[in-house]
Amino acid sequence: MLKYLNLNLKLLYFFLIIVGILTIFYQINFEDFWLDEMLSFWIADPVLSWNETFERHKNYDYHNPVFFNLVLKYFLDIVGYNPEIARYLPLIFGSIFLIIIGPITIQVKKDKTFVLTTLLACISIYTIKYSQEVRPYSLLLLTSALNIYFFLKLCNREGYKKKNTIFFIIFSIINYSTNPFSLIIFFSQIFFIFYKYFLFKDKNIQFYISVMFISIFYLLLNYDYILFQISFKNYMLSSDIINVLDGLYFPRFFGSKIMGYFYLILLLFLIIKCRKKIFSENNNYLFFLAIIFFSYLIPLIYGIINTPVLHDRYIIFILIPIFILISCLLNDLRNNYLRRILISLLIFLTVGNHYIEIFERPKTKPQFNFVLEQIKRSDKNDVFLYNPRGTSILIMNYLKNIQLNIEKELNFYEYKNLNENINSFWFLCYLPEVNFECKSTKKNNFKISEQIKTRLVHAYLYEKF
Repeated sequence: MLKYLNLNLKLLYFFLIIVGILTIFYQINFEDFWLDEMLSFWIADPVLSWNETFERHKNYDYHNPVFFNLVLKYFLDIVGYNPEIARYLPLIFGSIFLIIIGPITIQVKKDKTFVLTTLLACISIYTIKYSQEVRPYSLLLLTSALNIYFFLKLCNREGYKKKNTIFFIIFSIINYSTNPFSLIIFFSQIFFIFYKYFLFKDKNIQFYISVMFISIFYLLLNYDYILFQISFKNYMLSSDIINVLDGLYFPRFFGSKIMGYFYLILLLFLIIKCRKKIFSENNNYLFFLAIIFFSYLIPLIYGIINTPVLHDRYIIFILIPIFILISCLLNDLRNNYLRRILISLLIFLTVGNHYIEIFERPKTKPQFNFVLEQIKRSDKNDVFLYNPRGTSILIMNYLKNIQLNIEKELNFYEYKNLNENINSFWFLCYLPEVNFECKSTKKNNFKISEQIKTRLVHAYLYEKF
């Protein structure tokens, strides 16, 4: 891809990639784990046998495919079982995504447009945040990008057909096995191939063959998982229809309402302005528009038929068509003055928002490290976790492993094991798990002598009087 570019463009491209990777690396452990990250970390314990890992996943993380947790387990087995080190796995996935977004754009528009797409991806706050989270979403974004890249190579008939077909099949199966929402990409590809056939008589035998192999192997690997998921009448999360209606998640994707609606309005304007090029010409624009359209339509239809399932992070791959369509359609505008104004405004607002989101970033996850640092300053070592929903095992595992960074060793117990021989103890609550009611029921003859409060974590020192 780069051999056809001049030196300045190559340097700019590599500079953007480095900035993007360094931005993900910066504040990689800015926040502690939230509960779902603790769950993946607990399941992926390398000390466990593979059967024990599968059993934990089946019992506790059953709404997600096991693939990410297995990759995390293998990674932690190599580098060590530490929460801070675990964050480097999504960093790797996010970094590779930043590298592949440019080549995807080249498959769509063979000019300098890929530079703008790379810039938008490298300073995307949504990409950065989920590349710092120990959950499958950065892997979903990366495998979606690789899937799309080799699909476009098949569509454009570039390179070696057999090699592209094999890679397309492999990355499609991995992609769909990472998260079932990525099947939206599969449906979009089928729609687009049929569209090209009926409108332009464009046959793609390699894709037809690929669909057969992808369907067979995906079903073989995920058949039980699929049957289990469609059996649910109530999903783990309720419908997020308010945020769907509030800008189609764009405010979440781009960090604020202002940026979200700017991107949404700009995208809609470009689609309307370039509608003839999108719908009438033999290019790849409609494929990306189909991904966006089906990313909302299919989950909403499933929500009506069975149970609501749509949330923004499940369709994180929608960032790929948004970045590419905005970049490509902007460069297709015939009005040079309008094109320059819009590109300048886009870059200015995105860079400004990026600066604010990075350097003025608030802590939104539970601050366990801060609370433990405060506890260690007391002379009381016993910490009792109160989590009646049964999540204390996840939190305890996480807290024990972040003690590597704490000089004083603390003793962690489940609150149900508190006995009468204890004269003092720290009572620790993760507030969302106790409905924001952090109160000890075994407080006869005890009084609170000290308390530590953060937004999501409270700790109280109880002592006998």
